Amino acid sequence: MRAWAQSIAAALLVVLVATLATVTITDGSGTSGAGSVSLAQGTQTPTDAAVPSRPNIVFVLTDDMRDDDLDHMPITRRLLADQGMEFTDAISPHPLCCPARAQLATGQYAQNNGVQHNRGEHGGFQALDPTREASVWFRDAGYQTGFAGKFLNGYHPSSVRPAGWGRWDALTRGTYDYVNFSMTGDGTPTRYTDSYITTVIEDHTDTSIRDFAATGDPFVVYAWHLAPHYRITPEGGRSLPPPMPQDRGTFADQRPASFDDPAFDEADVSDQPRYLRNLPPVDREEVHAENSARLESLQAVDRAVGSLVQTLDEAGVLDDTYIVFSSDNGYSLGEHRYTGKDVLTDEALQVPLVVRGPGIPAGTTSDLPVTLVDLPATFADLTGVQPQWTIDGTSLVPTLMGDEQPFRDTTLIQTGRTLGDGWSHRGVRTERYLYGTDGTDAFLYDRLTDPDGMVNVVDDPRYADVVAALEQRRAQLVTCAGWTCNQVFGPLPEPDPSS
Repeated sequence: MRAWAQSIAAALLVVLVATLATVTITDGSGTSGAGSVSLAQGTQTPTDAAVPSRPNIVFVLTDDMRDDDLDHMPITRRLLADQGMEFTDAISPHPLCCPARAQLATGQYAQNNGVQHNRGEHGGFQALDPTREASVWFRDAGYQTGFAGKFLNGYHPSSVRPAGWGRWDALTRGTYDYVNFSMTGDGTPTRYTDSYITTVIEDHTDTSIRDFAATGDPFVVYAWHLAPHYRITPEGGRSLPPPMPQDRGTFADQRPASFDDPAFDEADVSDQPRYLRNLPPVDREEVHAENSARLESLQAVDRAVGSLVQTLDEAGVLDDTYIVFSSDNGYSLGEHRYTGKDVLTDEALQVPLVVRGPGIPAGTTSDLPVTLVDLPATFADLTGVQPQWTIDGTSLVPTLMGDEQPFRDTTLIQTGRTLGDGWSHRGVRTERYLYGTDGTDAFLYDRLTDPDGMVNVVDDPRYADVVAALEQRRAQLVTCAGWTCNQVFGPLPEPDPSS
């Protein structure tokens, strides 16, 4: 975690130039400062590799993947994390499928892109303006563009094709079925009844890479996978994600990481926000089974990452390509008695994020508190294209290249609902605190003294000044746009021990 110590001068710098995060390169000894990048001993520095002026981008996204699930994807770790930079404090600030993907499609928070939930008046693909989707930035700059996989919830065969994708292979029916689904087929709809979704997305991705590379033009390719999301059949039945046959049973004896979390099956949830307060005790066998199925479904994604790296290498463009791997949101497996996402807990917010590419030193990590909203800004910066509307994230390129980068000290986090104004709990996250409210139901966790978020101190008089300061920041950020989403507010008051 970062140790925030921002000065007034740093705050003014952020306001004036709208850039973000203090970064220090270390020698791997573990003595890094705030917002550090850890550089493994013996690895190359960023200046040792030539950075192309028109690099390619390949963005691999999973669905509902926990940060610690990456430990069980050895190919992805070896080819991406070990060859690039891993962000150890990356979050999905709106941890639900459709709002998270809308952020990635637009570079904006939900208050600016209109997608607050998966369904309802303020949710789904119908809430997104398909002309304001970041692929147009790259198309207009001469990039070839290709998409394969799951787009936004509610994308159907009759839905408008986002304007910037030259090749468009999006799921349209049976989106969550894994084995019985339809895709747009780049204009020729295709039904699949005897294929596994991950391998189909893999094939589409590799084909696009080969075809685009052969032209000599730069390209942007998104491969947005379904795993490890639970399965939903066309009839509406819900079940565990099915693995490929060769992966079935490979993690049957794997102990879920959540079992070792003090918050797992929390004994007393009476002080928690409403969405956690009345949950029954956890069924350990069910959590174990779900964890095993999820990890097994991710093995096909792991192999797909290996396949795309091999395809890039064989096409002669690997050294000119940035490969980014992340998930649309995290997932709770019994922490605070909860299983799922769409809540403002660390388990739902935290996502894996690794980036490999030219100029990025291998085997490095950064503890910068980044979010998915920062990725479109980063892609634009890497490729030198100009965003065509105000975006709310900030480019991570300075950090990726090992440079110092001032960064926000407070991040907006939020959830939506299908009714009313479309908003549920909205709050802020700092290095020390996690705070949120829906106007009546509030929470505050002091992660310095309570790293597992088991004690809600929002009504503790010792934290009254902290709550007031965080609420001021929340009130500004829920309407933020552009640089105002990335402010350095400065130090927070300390809890009052005398109260």
